[in-house]
Amino acid sequence: MKSIDFSLSVVLAFLSAVLFMFSYSAEKYITRMWNLAYLFPAVVVIIASAFTGYETCLIPVYAGSALLIAGFVKESGKVRRTVSIVSGAFAVITIPLCMNSVTYRSYDYAEDFKSGMEYIEKHYVLSDYKNIDFDALYDEFLPKFEKVNRSQDEVENLALWTEFCARFNDGHVGYYHRTRSETLLPEMYDRYLGNDYGFSPMTLSDGRTVAVNVGKDSEAYNAGIRNGTVITGWDGVPPDKISDENMKYITFTDKETREFYRTLFCGGTGGESITVGFYDENNNEQTVVLNKRGPYYSGRLKGTLDAVCSGMKTGHMMWEDIDEKTSVFRIKFMEADGAAMHSGEFKKLESSFREKIIEMKRDGRDHIIIDLRDNAGGDSRMVKAMVSVFAPASEEIYYCSDPKWDNKSASYVRNPEGKYEVNNDNYITGKGLWDGKLTILINSYSASAADHFVYVMRKLDNVKVVGFTKPCGSAQGVGETTFENGYCLSFSGSLVLDELGEVFIDSDVKQINKNDIDILVPFDEEAVKAIFDDGVDYLLKKVLFGPVI
Repeated sequence: MKSIDFSLSVVLAFLSAVLFMFSYSAEKYITRMWNLAYLFPAVVVIIASAFTGYETCLIPVYAGSALLIAGFVKESGKVRRTVSIVSGAFAVITIPLCMNSVTYRSYDYAEDFKSGMEYIEKHYVLSDYKNIDFDALYDEFLPKFEKVNRSQDEVENLALWTEFCARFNDGHVGYYHRTRSETLLPEMYDRYLGNDYGFSPMTLSDGRTVAVNVGKDSEAYNAGIRNGTVITGWDGVPPDKISDENMKYITFTDKETREFYRTLFCGGTGGESITVGFYDENNNEQTVVLNKRGPYYSGRLKGTLDAVCSGMKTGHMMWEDIDEKTSVFRIKFMEADGAAMHSGEFKKLESSFREKIIEMKRDGRDHIIIDLRDNAGGDSRMVKAMVSVFAPASEEIYYCSDPKWDNKSASYVRNPEGKYEVNNDNYITGKGLWDGKLTILINSYSASAADHFVYVMRKLDNVKVVGFTKPCGSAQGVGETTFENGYCLSFSGSLVLDELGEVFIDSDVKQINKNDIDILVPFDEEAVKAIFDDGVDYLLKKVLFGPVI
């Protein structure tokens, strides 16, 4: 029970007792003051309710304070004592009523879903492009949110919204809390991503599934399963047929990336135990029953993703000299110093690049690696500033196109064939600070402004983009709506076009990522050994020692 509601109940009970005693004095000394005293509890309740809002479980308190008004109207000691007793009883009853009611101070999650659906259907700019059936989504999810209304389970509400957002295959469609997502999301994944059986399955580029991130204290390890051990069965089915129920909570914009991660995210599927088939060190097929180590596969999943996907362990916007030829620039998100983000002038960034490039040329270094892994995006102005540094001097590099907007219809203009009309094309003028080799490291979590940076930089002859997968594939302008409980629903809210006048980067209903990559590094046995046995940054190693580029 919330402290303010508890306090209100106690105060009303106390005031009822005081007014009960006052009733005897009021019979002897009839004054207007005694009459007004019986209005005071109602005033207190009204003021408190104005701040806390109406609550059904507090009806006894509301009724009790209203009953006391009879003592104002009727100057009768008997009436005043009666209503004081009843009001006090109502106040006391309210406390267990609130504490035992599942609807006490309940939040209307279903109403949030309705309003969120209405808002995103009106403002989501890729509805036609992705062929989103809002009516079907509404019919499917509304009963689920109504169930959450009954349970008042905030984590279940977050899981439902996460599942809903994943249906758009759009990295910009998401549901999050401004201040509490860091604690709520892990709790959600703990609950819904299944059990830990001592390792994660991942599918190699050749189609085989192997064990990775094997716990050395696990039953799997004791049974002979090691990093790279080929897994042949998962509770009686081939590993590539593991139920993908858990994948409904994960957003991927394209089918290829989804398949890359599929077995990894499904690795928690199973009950109290699972039967795993595998090839032992002598290439003989074995089976072992593995008991769950705990209900939280999410922890092992996170460790596996960190090993495969994370960028260099250094600070944002930091340089690190790798060898006598190469320096790495780590960008964790597309934001620079505060002055630049406020003014849009990235003079400090450009100055630092000039100094570093002069130093590199002086020392004979000819290769810059920009590490964009796990870069979820940021400010488009930084993208322009970064591209201008590397683009040839005075050369105009295509950035994106803006569609025409019609204020009267509040929509983007299409021609008779249904194609968007372009308002203007945007270009970036190069400053030519670097003409050496440049490699960009990415993963599927390089999104939004990072996506845009990759798209534009690939137009330069000296640039190669390298990763296990393509970048995220989401680059429209972002909009959002906020709910009373502090959660936000984000989505692609403003349209960006490419040089053909088509939707920029984002995948359509076929889930084909329009952003691309120059070198798709195979996730093979060599990669597994390097990452999980040797603790090596495999992508960086391949770029440095090849043959990759």
